[in-house]
Amino acid sequence: MTGNNVSHSKVHTKRRFLPNLQTAHILRSGRLVRARVCTRCLRTQAKAAR
Repeated sequence: MTGNNVSHSKVHTKRRFLPNLQTAHILRSGRLVRARVCTRCLRTQAKAAR
């Protein structure tokens, strides 16, 4: 996503909102696989494991 940085003097400059990607080991079809996933997906996966 994109948006604006707004300084104290109200000058708008473009910025990007990037996903918080982390390298994690996830269980895929019975095997542990290293993948880059967002932190929201890690939380969802941890909730499903409970």
